[in-house]
Amino acid sequence: MLQSTKKTYFSILIILLPLCGNSQEVALDSLKNELDRHTLQDTLRAGLLIEIAGAMTYSTPNEALPNVEEAIAISEKTNWTKGEALAYRQKGNLHYVLGDNLNALDAYQKALVLSQKMANKQLEASLLGNIGNIHADLKEYDKALANYRAYLSTAQSLNNRPDEIKALSNIAIVYNDTENFEEGVSYLEKALALAKLEENNLFIAAITNNLGLAYKKLGHNKNALVRYQEAVNLAQQIGNKYIEASALNSIGKINVLFKNYDLAETNARKALALSKEIGAMEWESDSWEVLSQVYEHNGNMAEALDAYKEHVQLRDSVLNEEKRSELTRKEMQFLMERQQAIAQEEIKRQELVKNGYLFGAILLALVSIIGYFLYKRRRDALEKGRVAEFNAQVAETELKALRSQMNPHFIFNSLNSISDFISKKDIQQADDYLVKFSKLTRSILENSEKKWITLEEDLELMELYMQLEALRLDNKLDYHISVDESIELDNTLVPPLILQPFIENSIWHGIAPKQGSGQIDLLIKKDGNMLEYIVEDNGVGRSEPHTHTKKKGSFGIKIASNRIDIINHLKNTNGSINLLDKTEGLRVEIRLPLELQF
Repeated sequence: MLQSTKKTYFSILIILLPLCGNSQEVALDSLKNELDRHTLQDTLRAGLLIEIAGAMTYSTPNEALPNVEEAIAISEKTNWTKGEALAYRQKGNLHYVLGDNLNALDAYQKALVLSQKMANKQLEASLLGNIGNIHADLKEYDKALANYRAYLSTAQSLNNRPDEIKALSNIAIVYNDTENFEEGVSYLEKALALAKLEENNLFIAAITNNLGLAYKKLGHNKNALVRYQEAVNLAQQIGNKYIEASALNSIGKINVLFKNYDLAETNARKALALSKEIGAMEWESDSWEVLSQVYEHNGNMAEALDAYKEHVQLRDSVLNEEKRSELTRKEMQFLMERQQAIAQEEIKRQELVKNGYLFGAILLALVSIIGYFLYKRRRDALEKGRVAEFNAQVAETELKALRSQMNPHFIFNSLNSISDFISKKDIQQADDYLVKFSKLTRSILENSEKKWITLEEDLELMELYMQLEALRLDNKLDYHISVDESIELDNTLVPPLILQPFIENSIWHGIAPKQGSGQIDLLIKKDGNMLEYIVEDNGVGRSEPHTHTKKKGSFGIKIASNRIDIINHLKNTNGSINLLDKTEGLRVEIRLPLELQF
């Protein structure tokens, strides 16, 4: 499976890039010259166009697209089915490299139909693997597994051992991505046995490293350590620095668990040097994380903080890329689902028209019944349209919430506060701040994809957030949280971080501009089958023009309002947000449906 954003498992679908840029350019120029001389629209020209597009795949894929389109047109005109299939496959490769999974999938499926028509099993196998890659990238794991299993079956029938190894490995990666690690280990062991028979050290190194990752997830740390060391040795033999850096970091992490801090530091430093050399930010981030833990254990707090800053900065770069990929994946899924829905509705519409004419011609006496039937179908279609529109609103709100959950400015301001404490020799304050900050960011990441968490967990997050902001404001902020005794904190469910925009507004719109200290009071009570939040502050209120922060605040409140609208629609309730101006400060009342775990 080709890599997605998170490089946890190594794929062994190796992309054969040219070893020499100059020789590749010479070969491409030679092909282009030959194409210029051969102007006849025949299979030879179509073959040259496909070959040129293949050579341009990783350098100028956009410029290669007209070549495959011409090759498809020539192949269709000359009835060259194999050329048409190869051209569609190359078109799929170009779109895949460009990140356009939707058009890539369409091209691969057309090529697959043609390969099956020709009974070309080898071409069919490669296309099944390509289609599986796209479904895996979109996290459609059932579809990915179906294609990889078909790929495996075809490879076995052709006695093609390299393809069989790739299929087994990709099936294992899907199982590991879905946390079915025992099945993943089983398939990796099968792939490893075949790779050893094939004597392919690159395959062996990648699979061995993946086995180490899977064993670690299963808690078999000693077995994982053995696999990682084997992967390092093999990677060094074949000169693969990516696998070596990953395995060295993993060895460092396990040695931290075993409290072998000297070994952890040695391996992390080796991994760091390799990661910098190959430009692998994720491995570099992992190395700094291990070194931060080692320095902290050794009491070198300043070095630990510097290492942790490096880890966070690199990790955030990787996370931002993952968030963008996640947004792209959701948008791709939305487009695919919309196309499928349009196609299904068109089929239904055509069937409806056909049935209407048929019944109208044969059974005029049943016009009234058919009229009712059409009315009911239209009503259902309108209802489906409303449901689709609501689902689109949910998806849009989820995407916006995903974009706004992690605030880089807050993270780096917090790290700078820690650095300031250290520079003032206030190590205890820096340590306390770092613990709170780590716990808050970890909890936000863990809860970012949950729709409901307990009130107890949510209040803990809010209290941590207010404690951090109070420290940053030099204890200018006081707060008080009061919960009705009738509310079960560990049994009451609330949307995660629903209060955060309002508390942030109170702090930065009300308390921060105020002369002197300020107070935030948070009251939570029951009102029948509703849960009511009341957030009050004694800040400057809404009359003061603080436009810079209000734009950001209003955006957060708008997302919170959209989330409550969605809950109202799903639960058929009347949740609401009311902002009330006070003589001094602002009062916010938020009503949500009372949701219980048990």
